[in-house]
Formats: sequence, C-alpha cells, structure tokens
Amino acid sequence: MIRPGTRTISAHRPSLHTLKRLLALLPFVVVLLALPGCRKEEMFSDDTSIRLNFSQEEVLFDTIFTTVGSVTKRFVARNSSSNAVRVNIRLEGGSPSPFRINVDGATGTTFNDVEILGGDSIYVFVEATLGPGGSSTPFIIEDRILFNTNGNEQPVKLVAWGQDAHFFYPDRNTPGLPPYSIIAGLDDNGQTTCETVNWPNDKPYVIYGYAVVDSCSTLSIDPGVRVYVHGGGGLWIYRWGKVQANGTLTEPITFQSDRLEPAYAGLPGQWDRIWVNDGPTGNDNVFTNVIIKNALVGVQCETWPLVPDAPTSAAKVVLNNVRILNCSAAGILSRNFSIESNNLFVGDCGQYSVALTGGGNYFFNHSTIANLWGFSVRQTPAFYLNNLYADINGTVQVRDITASTFQNSIIHGTLPNEFQLEFNELSTPVLSFRNMLLKTDQNTSGAFFDQNTIYRNQSPGFVNSVERDFHLTANAFARNLGITSSAVNDLDGNLRNCDGGGWDLGCYEYCN
Repeated sequence: MIRPGTRTISAHRPSLHTLKRLLALLPFVVVLLALPGCRKEEMFSDDTSIRLNFSQEEVLFDTIFTTVGSVTKRFVARNSSSNAVRVNIRLEGGSPSPFRINVDGATGTTFNDVEILGGDSIYVFVEATLGPGGSSTPFIIEDRILFNTNGNEQPVKLVAWGQDAHFFYPDRNTPGLPPYSIIAGLDDNGQTTCETVNWPNDKPYVIYGYAVVDSCSTLSIDPGVRVYVHGGGGLWIYRWGKVQANGTLTEPITFQSDRLEPAYAGLPGQWDRIWVNDGPTGNDNVFTNVIIKNALVGVQCETWPLVPDAPTSAAKVVLNNVRILNCSAAGILSRNFSIESNNLFVGDCGQYSVALTGGGNYFFNHSTIANLWGFSVRQTPAFYLNNLYADINGTVQVRDITASTFQNSIIHGTLPNEFQLEFNELSTPVLSFRNMLLKTDQNTSGAFFDQNTIYRNQSPGFVNSVERDFHLTANAFARNLGITSSAVNDLDGNLRNCDGGGWDLGCYEYCN
C-alpha cells in the first residue's frame, strides 16, 4: 500500500553499458584504496664511506661570562648521500660538560639511530654555561660532538672563551624606579653608610638592572676596567653620590653591553645609561679616558626629577678624553647641570648627540660631535642647547646659563642643521662660541658668536667618515683654526700643534 505524499522508485538491474563503465574504473579504485597502506621503505645504507657534511666544524662562543648562559648557536649536519643513514650522536664530555646540545628538537647528551634521509639534514643547537674559572684572565673550555655514521666518526669542536666577572643583580624594587642594587652606601649589616668603593682591574664588572652609588658614597674605578651592562640596566649615581672613573690613554675604562658577539659590536640601544643626579659643590663626577658605547643614553646628568623647581646642581660632570658612541637616543643629555669637557668625541646618536637643557655652566673644548646616524630617520640636530625644561608636573622651568664657553670644536652630521639654540627670554644666557666649525642653517651673527672664528658649513676634512675615522687629513679645513688652551694633548695623546702650524679644531690633532 502506498501512503499519500510518497513516491515509488522502481528497482531495476544496471544496464550492460553501466556495468562496463564500472568495470573499467575498478583498477583505479583498487589502486586508490591501496595507496594509504603502501609506503616506500627507505633504504638505510651501511656504507662505511658515507660522511656527513657540516655547516661548520667548530662552534665558537666568544666571550661568555661564568655562571651566565650563552646565546644559542646552531649548525647543520647534512647527508649528501642518496641513501638514508642512521647516525649515533653524543656529546663527548657527557653530563658534566658545560655545553648543552639539542638534536632536531630533542635535548640530551646521547642520541642513537638518528635518521637522516638521503640529501636531507638535521639541525644541532648548542648552548654553554661555564663555571668559575678561578682566573682573572679569559680561559678556554672545549668539548666535541661526535657523529658516528656506520662506524665512521666525525667530530664538531665546541670552544668557549670564559671570563670570570663581578656580578651585580638587582635586589630592590621601588615603585616608579627600575630594579636596582646598591653597590656603594651599605655596610655589612645592610645599614646606610658613607663609603668609597673601589673597582680594581682584576675582572670585568657585569651589571643587571641598575647599580647604585648611594648618597655621600663614592665609586672609584681603576684604569682598564671593563663594565658590561645587561639590557635595560645602567650605572646610577644617586643624589650626593659620586663616581671617579679615571682611565689612562693605554688603559681606558669601557662601558658597554654584555652582548659580546661580533654582530652586536656596533648595535645601539643595548643598555640604558649612566645616570648622574645632583650634588653639592665640589662633588664632581669625573670620567677620564673612558669609552661609552651602544647605550640608549650615554651620560644623563640632571637634578632629581621629583623636585620640580630644583636649581642648577652645584656639582658637575667632567668628561676629559671621553668617547661616546652609537647611542640610540642621546650621547649626552643634561638638565640643570654643569659640564666640563676636553677632548670629547660623540658620534652617531639616534636623536641628539649632545642636548643641554635648563640651567648650567658649560666648558666644551676640543670636541668632535659627528652624527652620521644611519639606523633610522633622524630629525633632531647633533647639538642642542636651551635654558628651559618641563618638570615632572609639566610646568616649564627657566634656568640661568652662566659663564659658558664652547671652543675649538667641530659640530657636523648628515642633516642640513646640526646646531640649534633655543632660549626663553626670561633669562639671557652668558655664553661664548669661538673657533668653531658648525654645520647649521641657524643665524650665527648674534652676540654669542665670535664672528672672526665661526666657520659655517664647510667639510671638516675627516679621513673617512663612512668608516667612522674622524681624524683629520693633511688638507682638512679644520686644521690650524684653534686657539691654545690647557688641553695640550689630543684624544690620542698627541701634542697639539705637533706639526708647528697651529692648533686644530676637534678632538684629534693632525700630526704628519
């Protein structure tokens, strides 16, 4: 019986034509059904002549501070044979080794029957953490990774230069401040004290976070000391604290990042800054024969920001024979501070090479400020001077610039204007520019400038600015245009007027 609303479909046999079509397709259906279960078996060769090729036969770590893990390096082991092989891989030093390896995603010291197909390769990753070497000089740690292919053993050498160091780790967290540790200003019981702490040149000094010289304490740094700062950290001279970094021509003091791989040698912005706060008269913070490189800001000196109406600091920063290189923001950034400088070089900064704001008393003699920054677009001049700043409350503060002199110097760079003054009329600065070579489109006919010794928009005559050699050539425009001063030697230690023709502008004197 057929229910209403339904339809019937008559059953019938397939036609002969249909059967022929199905039979014709049947072999293809059988093949498709068989494919998932049919996989070509790899032929693993036991040929003892097969050797692996390595992207490098030695993995070098240069230099690793002891107890601090290295960066991860990698190399490739390739099977150039057409047949697959099974390889046994082991770290020769085993578990006690300071090296750690990872083979194609697996971590360990021994890896058996690692399959490498014909023409294929595997990645091997290597790290190192070295224990104390008990030496003030660098030491070498070695190990090997052994690859055994059908009884054919091949080594890849692991080499690490280790270096013991003094480490400073942050143990204080104050809201609104970066993590820090106090390196001068605490006694053995953790109580505040006034003290002088000396850093001898025995081992490098590695700073994590900020290392703080507290009020009324002094950090004295010996010639040749190397200070390495981890990303985001710096040296902080707190209010009424003091630093005396006195290097020599042959043993300068260096501040730089703790990333020591060659790729980081000239990379800006790897650590934060040297931060100097205000202090009393005579509390000079001295940097002599010092190299500061690859920071966000080289030296930032300022009155304590939480005091919005602070007068200009009675202390000053002294920068004699100082090189400041590759800072991603500024080489020198000051606010309400006095600075004295002889033979200063400031190069390649992402914003200002030298920015002096608020009040101050300045003496800059034989400076070369050369900003050829090429990491990004720069729109600010190499040298900037004003007499105002915005305090922590956003209020514009105007301060006095007193009895300041800029002389015997070169200010140059890639922008049309590398020299800018900007003063609030509530205070008239007392300053003088003389014997200066300036790259600028700003008017320099005012009372601040000695019209007979201001030279504008001339090529200084650097040896090779592309290679960052800012010494002067024999025919340099900046030669013999200076005046005598107390800086009788240049940044290299050469006598001024060594060729008898007169004193040159900038931090370097030409000597034939």
